[in-house]
Amino acid sequence: MISFLKKYSIFLGLVFSLCLPFLGESAETKNMSLAGDIGASAKWGSGWIDLAPAVDFLQGDRLRIKVGRTAGKILVRLLAKGQYPDSSDGIIGGTTVVPKSRIVEVRLDSPKKGIIQISIHGGPNPWGKFPLGGANGPATLETVDLIRN
Repeated sequence: MISFLKKYSIFLGLVFSLCLPFLGESAETKNMSLAGDIGASAKWGSGWIDLAPAVDFLQGDRLRIKVGRTAGKILVRLLAKGQYPDSSDGIIGGTTVVPKSRIVEVRLDSPKKGIIQISIHGGPNPWGKFPLGGANGPATLETVDLIRN
């Protein structure tokens, strides 16, 4: 009987040690820096990253964005394939206040498919539709991290 328990405990220990990394993986948060071409427009007070290839985001994904320049408030936009870059299509989450750390985090309430660009928009009134305040400065996008649970 002792021999059986000894073998059984060794077997269970082996199974546990092999399965443990996979069990932790599903509950672990994954951070990933998004790569692409970063651009900015002084005229429009905005900055962006062009993603290639296009990215599909999941409901619950979070984007951690490092904001440059002086904007105190921004809009965040996810531009999908086929959407016109000069439109306000794809704005998510409404107005976002930029904290002293200059890092904002937005959570996606729904999946977003085929995203080719992430942009942020500062200035007094992006597209003439979103009054952020006459003293609101421009924004540039420095980095974007995807946080996925």
